[in-house]
Amino acid sequence: MVYLGNTIFRGKKEQEAYDKTFAGRYQKRLRANHFLYFGLPFMLSIVAGSIYLQKFTSIKWERFDDKYRQLGEDEMLNLIENKRPVDKKNDYYRLQGLLTDHLEKEVKSNDDYEIVRVKRKKEDEPVW
Repeated sequence: MVYLGNTIFRGKKEQEAYDKTFAGRYQKRLRANHFLYFGLPFMLSIVAGSIYLQKFTSIKWERFDDKYRQLGEDEMLNLIENKRPVDKKNDYYRLQGLLTDHLEKEVKSNDDYEIVRVKRKKEDEPVW
């Protein structure tokens, strides 16, 4: 039996009058079947609330998706104004310095340098 608070003492006539009210009938039925008159309305209110709030949560997640939507590579390249056409393969070889012979506008790479070892101080030389 569910215990929902203190028992109130009523006289015989007062108890009969109370039993005729909505609260009295509900209290009597609640003692007989706890789930039907207490648990079921509670669960129905939770389900109805989630259905009712579904529209608001969908709006929330749609805004989140719009804010953090990831752009594809082509969309990102289209956002840039005054851009030159991009070709991954040609750009890779251009950056490696392998396409200098094939492109007209290409600046010559720095092939005119020589690798020279820098002289170290005597104290920085490794001692074996």
